[in-house]
Amino acid sequence: MTKIDHQEFWVRIYENDDMEAFQSLHRIYYSKLCDFVYFYLKEKEPCEEVVSDVFVSIWQKRAELRHIRNIQSYLYTCSKNLAIDLIRKNSIRIQPDTNCFGLEIPEIDDNLLSPLEMAEFRENLQKSINELPPQCQLIFKMLVNDQLTYKEIAEILNLSRKTVEAQVAIAYKKITILLKKIYLLWITLILMSLS
Repeated sequence: MTKIDHQEFWVRIYENDDMEAFQSLHRIYYSKLCDFVYFYLKEKEPCEEVVSDVFVSIWQKRAELRHIRNIQSYLYTCSKNLAIDLIRKNSIRIQPDTNCFGLEIPEIDDNLLSPLEMAEFRENLQKSINELPPQCQLIFKMLVNDQLTYKEIAEILNLSRKTVEAQVAIAYKKITILLKKIYLLWITLILMSLS
């Protein structure tokens, strides 16, 4: 399903009061938004409440929100704003915990890696992502898992596009360096065992 399909759901919601389209949009974004809000709140229950409030609000205000041209960006921005409002209201200090982000790695051809090797690769990749600075992790997750564009990420996080591009470049560079170290050691040990 593409962003265009998601936008079509939005049109059906505000033009036809289409509950089925609303439920589809909810199903697509609910867990992604909860993961995103967790970056700010660090607790599951408040994250779920914030995201639920966002969906209730867009359903109630659907006629007023006809002007929204990118529902995905709007959902992320509303979720972030409600999370920050909750933090301000409760005087919570933001201490990002991005180690909760599991990267969604697409399946790789079975002929390339065995299931055990793939599991190990996923684990090592996640470890290398966890070593990134918090903002870098968040941006990388939004790019890879949520498939947001640089422009959308910049708008949601109130950053410049260049900052997002720089953070993604840092992420790729650091992940590559860490994975090279891990697998170079692994290959060296295998070669030594063959000698």
